[in-house]
Amino acid sequence: MTSVEDVLRHVVEKLRPLPETLEKTEDVTARLVHRLEDVFGKGRVSVEGSFAKGTMVRGREESDIFIHFQPGFPVDEACRRVVEEGVKAVVEMGGVYRLRYASHPYVEGFVDGVRVNIVPCYDAEYGKWITPVDRTPYHTAYVKKNLPPGGADHVRLLKAFLMNDNLYGAEVKTRGFSGYVCELLIIRFGSFTSLVQAASRWRPPVVIDEDKPAPMTVLHLPDPVDPGRNTAAAVSLTTLSNFILKSKLFLTKPSIDYFLGDTALESVVEGRSFLGLVFTVPNQPPDVLWGELNHTVEGLTRGLNGLGFTVLRSDRWADEKTGVMVFELESNTLPPVVLHMGPPVWSGNAERFIAEQMRKKELLAPPWVSGDRLYSLLRRRFGDSAAALQHLIQSGHASVSKHLQPHLRNAKTYRDIGSLMEALADEGKNFLKEFVRTCPRYIATYVSSLSTS
Repeated sequence: MTSVEDVLRHVVEKLRPLPETLEKTEDVTARLVHRLEDVFGKGRVSVEGSFAKGTMVRGREESDIFIHFQPGFPVDEACRRVVEEGVKAVVEMGGVYRLRYASHPYVEGFVDGVRVNIVPCYDAEYGKWITPVDRTPYHTAYVKKNLPPGGADHVRLLKAFLMNDNLYGAEVKTRGFSGYVCELLIIRFGSFTSLVQAASRWRPPVVIDEDKPAPMTVLHLPDPVDPGRNTAAAVSLTTLSNFILKSKLFLTKPSIDYFLGDTALESVVEGRSFLGLVFTVPNQPPDVLWGELNHTVEGLTRGLNGLGFTVLRSDRWADEKTGVMVFELESNTLPPVVLHMGPPVWSGNAERFIAEQMRKKELLAPPWVSGDRLYSLLRRRFGDSAAALQHLIQSGHASVSKHLQPHLRNAKTYRDIGSLMEALADEGKNFLKEFVRTCPRYIATYVSSLSTS
């Protein structure tokens, strides 16, 4: 059997940025820094992120350029100036740009194939942060000082390990591990192998700093720059659980496919019931939009369950134009009659239950006693899942984001998975295929290794 170290030696060669790509990134970054220093002044522009720390993964090359302002300078004005001058700089260098939003607006540009982010921040005194990104220069300095020799390769291994199963990224969309969390984990555990060996034994909640009590998060990793902050607060229970299991399976059956593979196990569609919504999305910052998608899919799931449609799984996806919500149900249809269980006969509510049932238009059979409880038979209001979903959206009887509601009211509903697939572009199709398959790549990789061993 291939050893863990053999796999890692092979993989890391494929993860290091190519020299020519690094050279191009350095050139674009230097030219942008020079252009921006002409506007904001020497020493007011810094390079941060994985490029500055030397932890970039091949194919993910990008440069983060920070413009520093003094405390007291208005945040809105700082953002306005950085957006204005950042756009000019990118365009003058022959690039294209788009405005992005995190805690505040910033410029994302593409120059000579290199992605750059131009971000405003403050030269805040240590611990007296004005915006969340004011910590970033301190993060860069900490990682550069504390990453062990050869640690950059171990960070790349960890990032690729997470990326291949969509566990990387602290955005609301993913709720995974950020690049900084990856760097801190390698600093703490010393190597990728030591980390996954430890992770394979984790049981949530996981507290990396053993001197602190377990918090209300599933993974606690204090920020050495700001000890009161949990750098891993974004990590969801599902993401952490996938990382734990993936670590176990990788150590049991090491393979390059855990990092770079696309192994898939096909699932049977026949006999399964799906319900999908396709709609236009509002123009909002990504984290805001994905937060509302999460809230809404959870609200509709509760609503469908409340109407008798057992939701087995649900998920959501969106690009800049189209949103998708998909539910897998026990069944898309329900029988016309529902048994309604009332209170025990000895309850003080027994008389009220009888009176309430007799007033209902949907009553089919009046109350009777079985065991010590009252029951009645009611006509089910919705026997079709699509009709039930439309009712929840149109009536407002489900918890739906107010910004998404007008878009959902014009959504198209699908009960046929093939028709839903045809309604989506390539990325949407990929999302739907993964949803139908259910099984993540790393489990498929492990199962495939069992059949060949």
